Amino acid sequence: MKTIICGAGDVGYSIADKLSRENFEVTVIDEDENRLNKVSENLDVKTINGIPSMPSVLESAGANDCEILIAVTKSDETNMVTCQIGHSLFKIKKKIARIRQQDYLKNDWKNLYNDENFPIDAIISPEQEVAKGIFRRLISPGTIDMVELSDKKLKLIGLKCEDNFLHSGLSVRELSEKFPDYLANIMFIFRGDQKFTVNSSTKIEKKDTIFLVVETDNLTDVLSEFGHQELQAKKAVIIGGGNIGFSLAQLIENSETYIKTELIEANKERAEFLASNLENITVTCGDGLDNQILEEVNISDSGYCISITEDDEVNILSSLLAKRAGANTSITLINNSNYSSLLSNIGVDMTIDPKIITISKILEKVRGVKIRNDYSIGEGFGEVIEAEILEMSGLNGKRIREADLPDGVLFGAIVREKDVIIPRADTVLSVNDKVVLFAAAESIKAIENLFAVRLEFF
Repeated sequence: MKTIICGAGDVGYSIADKLSRENFEVTVIDEDENRLNKVSENLDVKTINGIPSMPSVLESAGANDCEILIAVTKSDETNMVTCQIGHSLFKIKKKIARIRQQDYLKNDWKNLYNDENFPIDAIISPEQEVAKGIFRRLISPGTIDMVELSDKKLKLIGLKCEDNFLHSGLSVRELSEKFPDYLANIMFIFRGDQKFTVNSSTKIEKKDTIFLVVETDNLTDVLSEFGHQELQAKKAVIIGGGNIGFSLAQLIENSETYIKTELIEANKERAEFLASNLENITVTCGDGLDNQILEEVNISDSGYCISITEDDEVNILSSLLAKRAGANTSITLINNSNYSSLLSNIGVDMTIDPKIITISKILEKVRGVKIRNDYSIGEGFGEVIEAEILEMSGLNGKRIREADLPDGVLFGAIVREKDVIIPRADTVLSVNDKVVLFAAAESIKAIENLFAVRLEFF
């Protein structure tokens, strides 16, 4: 499938890498020769030096027979115009644009994006997606992350096996036998620097970070068995009132779950804007690295400290200061992924990488028509996928052990009408089954071919 990616920054590079590995025919356009050199030296893709929004540049990139256009330059306006030209001159079917300026995304202007105005098929707002990811953590105490699946019948959760985990050393099979009524299935584990899928003999150890699929009704019981009985946080402090902080504050204000929230913003003009646009959230103008400011917002009483400024170092240091001052849990925005592996050892509880979230949202738009959400695991480790078994699928009527699945694929759960099924090797797959599975990065293309028609990525 011929794809043009406009922008060779971290996001554009990563998307080009993933799609080229899946045998997409990829061309990358960028004005920066150094960025393009990095792409051409490391990836099997074509590169074009030029301004992506110029018709001649798009034409030289193969826009006349291009199927997907992904615009992820640093300029919202360039991304929007590029999609417009891709539509008007080259009739490109699917156009995806990253737009960061929140004014473009107001509901007041929602009619802006159609074939008559700006014909963008999918708009990705990293700030809004990051805010949603953080909010999921706030309303899911005890979890590292939570994603709802299958019309909320299932949840994919990540959690850490702390010192109070009573079943350390048991295998996945032994845990299943010990709790046969829990509709839950462990899919993969992060152990130190290792990431791996599980089998029935895999033993669970303290300090493991495990990811499992669980029936929503059983979530509380499952969390308890893994040593997590945390209550909903009553207070959160947000450090950083940029687009992410503002979006998160709005989500908290509009949610049914009450969380008392205070927001710290260093810029006086921005703080005044936030205070005038947030009704139930207290805004303090000050430095998140100032202990006096942290005391002023009573950081010691906070269930969460959420550091989401535009500066990684500020986010790390403010998280550590907040933890030292008594905050229970820190959530830290990190743009430089090199920091991530270091932070858990120095007291940072959770990290958020906006690049990974943005890439996931773009990939879900690339890969399917009926896409709900995307959940990428680690840096290139794999993805959790929800797919529907169609009548023409080669999986219909087969037992899982007969499915000839590629390496690195693991079934997590099946939703059959109203029932949740934890699959075993002899489970027979049927038409209209919604299956949740994990696919290693190298197996995703094979999974697409296996299901052929309809995939929904989580």
